[in-house]
Amino acid sequence: MTVETVDLAISPEEQVMTQMTGVESALRKLVLSASVMLGMGYFMVNVPLVILLTYFWTVIPISSQANIAAITGRMMFLFASAVLAVLGLVAVFGGVKFFEGGSTKSLGFLGVLLAAIYILCLGIGSTLMLPEGSLEGLLLLVAPVLAVFGAATYMVPQRRFKLAGSIAGIIGGVLLAYVVLNLHVWELVFDWGVSFGGPFMAVKALEAITVTLIPVAAFINAVVGDNIEGKPLAHAAALTVAFVYGIGVLVGSLVLSMSLWDLVWKSPWAGPLNTLPGLVVSTVVFWSASLFLVDIGGIMLVITACLGFVFVAREFMQFQS
Repeated sequence: MTVETVDLAISPEEQVMTQMTGVESALRKLVLSASVMLGMGYFMVNVPLVILLTYFWTVIPISSQANIAAITGRMMFLFASAVLAVLGLVAVFGGVKFFEGGSTKSLGFLGVLLAAIYILCLGIGSTLMLPEGSLEGLLLLVAPVLAVFGAATYMVPQRRFKLAGSIAGIIGGVLLAYVVLNLHVWELVFDWGVSFGGPFMAVKALEAITVTLIPVAAFINAVVGDNIEGKPLAHAAALTVAFVYGIGVLVGSLVLSMSLWDLVWKSPWAGPLNTLPGLVVSTVVFWSASLFLVDIGGIMLVITACLGFVFVAREFMQFQS
């Protein structure tokens, strides 16, 4: 009796594909984790923000034109916080959709639209509270319009529209980066002497780089997207955005959380919270605690980007072999 042996040897190409599948599966899980933590973090952070903004909105007397402008400005900031909370939920659904392998284009466009509305509300509110003729307030109104125009144009399948949309987005991103670096947005309504970072509560410099890199990554994808060998370059650009923003939101949210805790700790005898009611202090505690969800999301985003670069490196190796 003879026993036939089966050759179970796996070729190098099959080994690479098996490794790629394993990395891709882990990457999808990390993207899901990062999007859920960031999305829920932004949702939870904006709940206390809405409460605080409502309180400061109601205590301002309608006694002068300046007070009316301050009330209206804070109302716009309140609307902005509500929009950012919804954007957080969209990020969660986007992560789930990506994990399931479905198309995320429509959710991506909705995310850009909500982010633009958020910035636009901040721009209107800032314009009402800043001195007349402020350049930063004006740019906060122009940048989101360019972002929405660019995103809508980018959704058109033709390559020339994608290029035009990404170029419009780059211009809007540069303008927004200038505002992020030069305007302390949240300090207009919370003059507490703490560092609030950029509009999305990340480190100002890294947030400015992020809003510029996002349309640049879209431009790279528009240029090489149709070429399968150019996909790794497009993936690398997107991962660079995730890495930079992950570090920015991790450090920025952590610094802000610690700064808020310091205000709460000193509130019984000193500081800007000393004369405010207990409801405000408790809400600030909730705000500070919620920021830790954003911190965890930033950590997950950095880990995702690092693993993603491994995936991209193997993609480059696959095309070169």
